Parts: sequence; structure tokens; C-alpha cells
Amino acid sequence: MAEHKSSFLVRNFLKYSVIFGEGTKGDSSYLLKEGRVEISKLVDGKKKVFAILKPVSMFGEMAILLGDDKRTATAVALEDSKVVEIKRDDFEEYIRQSPAMISTLLNVLVHRLKTATSKSLRVPNLFLGVCNVFNLFAKHGSRNLNYLDTLNYLSISFNTNKETIEKVLNTLEQEKILEFRMNDQRERTIYLLETEDIAAKAADKRKEA
Repeated sequence: MAEHKSSFLVRNFLKYSVIFGEGTKGDSSYLLKEGRVEISKLVDGKKKVFAILKPVSMFGEMAILLGDDKRTATAVALEDSKVVEIKRDDFEEYIRQSPAMISTLLNVLVHRLKTATSKSLRVPNLFLGVCNVFNLFAKHGSRNLNYLDTLNYLSISFNTNKETIEKVLNTLEQEKILEFRMNDQRERTIYLLETEDIAAKAADKRKEA
């Protein structure tokens, strides 16, 4: 059952309904408004539960952030649930129409991915993924990021070691997409010099070099 709210689809899922399955095509992110949703994945042929989500949580966002066309996990409603379905093309419009949800989205990216679904998932394009996360933060006013917190978040979110993430950050610094600074507390920070189309601009600068 579904209803439209603005240009976004509000969908109702009965208990134990599959919202999306691992390996299926993904072009939407979801915002859980009511109910509970289980996120799981098959690991060595056995189901492993990575997270039990409660309102307000976003899930399936990797399809938007990374442009990956395959779901890397399964989402199942554990009870009657209501979710907002956000298509990739409507994502920025949704954020503009719902500015109060910006902090919710950023918190989801920082906190849920630290402890849940990303631990066993592989990112198809790490460089693109990091650039897209930075795009999201920059577009919504977060241009100055704590270096160690960001490094830890990206490492866990993209299931890779910190040294690999640092190579991406150093490349972006060399391409003048970002720069490393020190704040008043003498903590290292990442300042985003570019605020949109970061991956494309980095590629253009590589061609110019």
C-alpha cells in the first residue's frame, strides 16, 4: 500500500515484508518513519543481522551515495512499518524540502554505518564513494571535518583500512579538492575547498596534470 506525500512515495509494509533484497537493483533510499526494519546479509551462506533500525533512520542510502546498482543487504519490516521512498533523482529535492532532516541524515551516515551494515560490505568504487560523501557534507554546510573522526568513519563505512582511506584523502589534497588544517584545539581537520561534483573535478585536475 502506498500514498504520495509531496513528490515522494510513502509506503506501508506489513510485518515481515521484504522492503528490498540483497542483490536486487537499487535506485532508492528509504527513511523509516514508523516501525522497525532489520538489515541483514548472507555471510558464508548464513543470514547475519547487522542492524535493527528504529525511527527516524535512513537505509539503502548506498544506492544514492555510491551509484551502485546492486543492493548489498536485505531489509525486512519486523513490524508494520511506514517508510518514505526517495529516488536517486529526488534525493537533493527531498533534502531541500526537509532541512530538518539534514542532521538526521548526517547522523545516520556517521553513526549507523560505524556499527552496522558496512562491516562486511565492499564498496565498488572507494574513490567515488568518498567523494560522494564529501559532496553530501559540503552541500549541507559541513565543510570543516575532524580528520581522525572522518578517517575512522570512512574506514568503517567502506570496510577498508585507514591507510587506504588516507591515500584517497592525500590524492584529494594534492588535487586541491581539500586541504588539511589545524583548529584552535590543535586538532587536524579536513577543509573541503570544493563543494560539488568533487569526483568530476578531481578527474579533470588529473587530466590537466
